[in-house]
Amino acid sequence: MVRQQQVAAPRTVYYQFETSNKSFLEMHYYLKAIGIQRNAFHLILFDADLRGVNPRDPNLNQIMKAKILRECMINYWYFIREVVRIPEQGGAIGDGKPYGLHRGNLAMNFGFILNWNMFVELPRQFGKSIGACIYYLWVYNFGTTNSEIMFMNKKQEDSKLNLQRVKDIRSALPRFLRMNEIQKSDGTFAPKKDAAVSMTNDNTKNTIKAMPGARSKANATSLGRGCTQPLQWYDEYAFTLHNKTIYMSATPAFSTASANAKKNNKPYGILITTTPGDLTTEEGENAFNTKNLATPFNEAFYDYSIEKLNELLAVNTSSSFFYIRFTYKQLGRGKEYFKEMVIALEKDWPTIRREVLLEWTTASDNSPFTKQDLDAVKALIREPITTLPLLNGMFFIDIYKPMDVVTMRWPPIIGVDVAGGYQQDSSAITIVDSKSTDVIACLNCNYISLPDLAKVIYQLVIQYMPNAIVNIERNGIGHGVLQTLVKTKIKRNLYYEYKEKILEERFRGNTINKRTGTVKCFGYDNTAKTRGEILMPILRDRMDNYKSKFISPIIYEELCTLEVKKNGRIEHCDKGHDDQIFSYLAALYVWYEGKDLMERFGLQKEALTTDKDDTIEDAIQEDYELVDCNIYGTEDNDVLEESKEFFGSKVGSKSYTQFLEEQMDENMRAEEAIRRDPRGRQAWANYKHLDATQYNEGGLYTIPNQMFYMDYDGDAPKPKDNLQAQFDAIQDLR
Repeated sequence: MVRQQQVAAPRTVYYQFETSNKSFLEMHYYLKAIGIQRNAFHLILFDADLRGVNPRDPNLNQIMKAKILRECMINYWYFIREVVRIPEQGGAIGDGKPYGLHRGNLAMNFGFILNWNMFVELPRQFGKSIGACIYYLWVYNFGTTNSEIMFMNKKQEDSKLNLQRVKDIRSALPRFLRMNEIQKSDGTFAPKKDAAVSMTNDNTKNTIKAMPGARSKANATSLGRGCTQPLQWYDEYAFTLHNKTIYMSATPAFSTASANAKKNNKPYGILITTTPGDLTTEEGENAFNTKNLATPFNEAFYDYSIEKLNELLAVNTSSSFFYIRFTYKQLGRGKEYFKEMVIALEKDWPTIRREVLLEWTTASDNSPFTKQDLDAVKALIREPITTLPLLNGMFFIDIYKPMDVVTMRWPPIIGVDVAGGYQQDSSAITIVDSKSTDVIACLNCNYISLPDLAKVIYQLVIQYMPNAIVNIERNGIGHGVLQTLVKTKIKRNLYYEYKEKILEERFRGNTINKRTGTVKCFGYDNTAKTRGEILMPILRDRMDNYKSKFISPIIYEELCTLEVKKNGRIEHCDKGHDDQIFSYLAALYVWYEGKDLMERFGLQKEALTTDKDDTIEDAIQEDYELVDCNIYGTEDNDVLEESKEFFGSKVGSKSYTQFLEEQMDENMRAEEAIRRDPRGRQAWANYKHLDATQYNEGGLYTIPNQMFYMDYDGDAPKPKDNLQAQFDAIQDLR
């Protein structure tokens, strides 16, 4: 007898566009407007019979209640969209306001359902703690069985407060979903009384524990070893004493528990929520380091497959966490919210910077700049207008302003500071407009490998900036990146200098005969002399006269960490970094110190406009040196053919200008689509603080679909792209 294998029928999925929760519809229109293809995943519904059904209707029959219960068990999005209510002070008992979805808690919830370890920063009053409590309530009642959830905070009273929030939200659920009643001796049912520091579900056998704080390192070690839960929440982590000791002690037990949950296809993961802490404390410094090591979240991830997201996380060998951060402006609030917070916090600016502006204070004690200078730079920085995915979306570069990079007179300058991918330093790229010397783009990553960094530079030049000038420090680790790129078609884009070098030494008795010659050297030497006599004076000049050109928030943050050491050298403080600054200075080194830039790279330097609208004429006259050296030889034709092959390949290529033009075309199409839909028009107007009745008169800025959508087909094998194949071949060259 032959048994026929049973094949499970595919599950039909619906989208509940008729939901009464407007925040979920608004988020759908927002995601669609910014080019996200999978823009309705949070509206998912498995049982079509629940369309138009209010799960809180007291007149529901038993069949419909069973359907709602089943949907809650398999569909977390339905639970938070249709069922949950958040109790309000003075509101009706057993009721509350619906779950308000915004960009921040959408990212959190996306991470929850994927069992991510997350480090989350949101401003005050945006519900990061409430969002966590609701998720853990869903897990507790519906998402798993025989499991434990840990609540940790700076002290047990705060952990108990979060536990009470879970209980209050449970009390606001429909009675048939609370799962907290026990049968009395007379056959009636009554709510079960939970302990102050824990709660247990008799149906699912799940438990939530509010853990105490640690009084000492020994106590922290003991406390951590007892954390055997597959779901762990560290709230206000930057203020929890001995947080590193607790976390390190808890990790082995968590690893075992989470592996068991994963094997059974149940929820697991670590959540860290906090506001920026005090970096003068051990707990604040540890939280800061944990944040910096994590993989930054990007909304493009919504379109990634599970396999690609796992690949993305695997690239970061320093951390298993995703870092989610949204400012109050990114969450749709404006000046009124900020004024309200300033008044509520009684103009306590250190608290405002932490709780509202999400600033980690890393200022040095002996800064080379005045507070007025740094405040002026801060007032002039801006958020990126978009992000550009590189290496198939594995890395992202922030773009701050558009630029015509194909104009031969002003090629962009790409400065690169190379690190080894260790947590102490990051590899950084800063792109500068060679006409105005404004910063136009920045990339900063502390886990990118040297081969991947070389590929990122290569892709930037080949696909977006074909006439760019690339300057990389040639001493130290940067030498390896140069050695890779000098063998590729972008060799002609690499900045170089001619140096007098000793080519040969011969000993004749007591004398040494040296033969010298002029050698072409790619990159620049970042030596102590170069830093002290060239780079730091450039930085000082930029601070004095060109504050408006820094633009990038990360450059500002690093400027705040610079200090004058006892030996007079300017470096970052112990808890700071200067990688982005030195990539910025590498780009400016070309502009200020480069020779024969017009002849070599087609760069025509002009006068710069200072902050005071005065002009400083730069010395355009350059020193010319006759060197008997064939710079390009016969490689031009080969490079041209290779470029044609690349631009015609399946990977696709475009200049930065073409990229921006396509973006503008997408803007227009998206705007027209939104204008035709009343709900979309109202949603976007709310996000942009516009009057919906005046909406058709204003412009709308959106990001094109190709910025976010990666052509990646789930389980299907992904063909090796042309860029990867070329670099694989590069590694075999000698």
